[in-house]
Amino acid sequence: MDTLVTVVVPFYNVEKYIESCMNSIVNQTYKNLEIILVNDGSKDHSRSLVEKYLKDKRVKIIDQVNMGIGEARNSGLIHANGEYILFVDSDDKLELNMIEKLLNTAKMKDLDLVICGYKRVNERFEELEKDSIHLQEDKIYYPTKDKSVLLTDPSAWGKLYKTKLFKESGICFPNRVWAEDLQTIPKIIALSRKIGYIKDPLYYYVQHSGSIMSSKTLDRQKESLEAMNDLIDYFKENNLDKIYAKELEFLCIAHIYVFGINCLARIPKSKAMILEFRKYINNHFPDFHKNPYLSNFTPKERKFYDWIDHDQIWKIQLGDRIKREVKKWKKH
Repeated sequence: MDTLVTVVVPFYNVEKYIESCMNSIVNQTYKNLEIILVNDGSKDHSRSLVEKYLKDKRVKIIDQVNMGIGEARNSGLIHANGEYILFVDSDDKLELNMIEKLLNTAKMKDLDLVICGYKRVNERFEELEKDSIHLQEDKIYYPTKDKSVLLTDPSAWGKLYKTKLFKESGICFPNRVWAEDLQTIPKIIALSRKIGYIKDPLYYYVQHSGSIMSSKTLDRQKESLEAMNDLIDYFKENNLDKIYAKELEFLCIAHIYVFGINCLARIPKSKAMILEFRKYINNHFPDFHKNPYLSNFTPKERKFYDWIDHDQIWKIQLGDRIKREVKKWKKH
């Protein structure tokens, strides 16, 4: 009998995107799927739009009050019966052979986790940015030996997991809408015996003006520190902090120092929190400038790192201002 794969799709007010997402799932070339839609308290027409998919016996809908994407994924996890599980964001879409390719690789190489390439696209599915995954397709990664695999993009999507990684460890997503993946996925990677990678961009991550990634509030940025604290505590409690010392340090550099401060620079009245982020990394990783993984940064990321390092945050703000003016000019 074919292996059952569970696909968990949390959704909240995504009436513009949910049908495109669902069509890319129900029409997968691999058919033995359990598709769990988690309605996280939607107030638009999302719920009514997905009801037609219930004609497909593989599809079920779970309704809950709004608790955030983390708790919605957890609801899907609780009801998951598949040997493998895939998380899909409801405004994204999959290549139609994504699950087949990931599952074939997982079974052929006896992998706990398979990661695929992705494209970051706009709402018209025009490519905005290539993925920056530093993995080799023909290699099997053993996390305690190939420790750099911990630095893979921590997004929950774009990965096929053995469901037992979550169920046997008790690891689940926090009930927040920001940095929930950073708090969760590195733990799952560290627990995996063997990890593989498919370079084909099989997942389309849609970045649009209303996405979480585009939201800029001080409260949400503060959650990044909470996620990093939880991650560090978990690795200490499980005697993994020494094994993955440089990897944890780089996760902090990438997500707190570079991404975090880069986002804060674009938010009014964020000076105090920028200082808090600087203090955080210096307290936890005082020698972070010597981290061996700094070379992993893309040219764009390295530019932001250097600007932040040399207290030239005004360059980020100026660049933003220029983009806004160009956008206004184009509209006229």
